[in-house]
Amino acid sequence: MRKLVLRVLLVAAGLLVLLQVFQPDRTNPPVDPAQQIEQHIPASPAVAGLLRKACFDCHSNETRWPWYSYVAPVSWLVSGDVSEGREHLNLSEWGSYEMRSQVGRLGAIAEEVQTGTMPLPIYISMHGEADLSAEERDSLVAWAQTSRDYLIHTTRKNNSQ
Repeated sequence: MRKLVLRVLLVAAGLLVLLQVFQPDRTNPPVDPAQQIEQHIPASPAVAGLLRKACFDCHSNETRWPWYSYVAPVSWLVSGDVSEGREHLNLSEWGSYEMRSQVGRLGAIAEEVQTGTMPLPIYISMHGEADLSAEERDSLVAWAQTSRDYLIHTTRKNNSQ
């Protein structure tokens, strides 16, 4: 029995080493400062800081790739989460979104932060600084809702002229 356990452990260790050969993409596309959200939607320094600490790793082209993002199979999960996050919302490419899309995304930010859907619990478990207090959540939600309302008002005003 002992030999079997040892063989299983050796095979498992060998597979883990072999998995390291197959690494996912961990690139950060170039950032055009003119496209970043800060250039299009005003935010207080506090809100900008909250976005950076709780959102930017998965929702921008400025991902900080921690050590565990280089260890398979976790590397595949992290890379997949970042890729999916950027597809849904990329704060580095905000200026490329149409106005209607910006309005929708601001609404989604407000809803997901308010309900605690974002940041993801698994992200918070590895990045304690992203665990937003109730006050921080309220600030982000208020910013997103106010910005959304402003865009809607501006769009309606421009369309009526």
